Amino acid sequence: MGNLSDAISARRERSRLGRIAGADEREREPEVLVGTIGFVPGADHCIAFNDTDLAEIEQADVPLWGIRFTVLTPDRVQMAKSRGASYASCTLDEVQAEVALDPDFDTVVRLLDTDMDEANLRGLARFEPAAISPAPQFPLSLRDAANLHRLGTLTGVPLAILCPIDVSSSDLKVLRDAGLGCMLLARGATPDDVAAVKQRIAELPAHA
Repeated sequence: MGNLSDAISARRERSRLGRIAGADEREREPEVLVGTIGFVPGADHCIAFNDTDLAEIEQADVPLWGIRFTVLTPDRVQMAKSRGASYASCTLDEVQAEVALDPDFDTVVRLLDTDMDEANLRGLARFEPAAISPAPQFPLSLRDAANLHRLGTLTGVPLAILCPIDVSSSDLKVLRDAGLGCMLLARGATPDDVAAVKQRIAELPAHA
């Protein structure tokens, strides 16, 4: 696994141990990584959608960041690694299978169709992406909520969701229970927005 996979696993384990130890809610760490488009202080990870984002992130010298590609080839992975990126986001058709097997670089696979059949979902999981990223509409509909739970259950792969800055606690609970491993706040988030979302996640009731 690459750095993003490791970070998701480590965050979940720390949160689990915190619950066992009975940590105060005010001190609990959110069990998902909260990210931003471009660098925002306080975010757990960030991603570059364009050259401006890329320059901003590189100047900030943050350790866990990604890049969004339209076509992900081995050459582009090497370029991303050389610039310090830990992961890339792309669709199923945009990433080459060879890249998905790279043990030192993570792939977040964006799903354009959340109604993939069970066989294809289990096949995707065999390539061990760091996360799969469907694109539900907010506020979440019951259909989207059910599909997200289905994706998480059938693949066992963490979900990565692009969320509005004001995402509600109710929607965060649905996402968390469906297997959210990392989230990305919409462009324009501030450090206060990041802190507020982390607080809402930390205050969610424990898993049933």
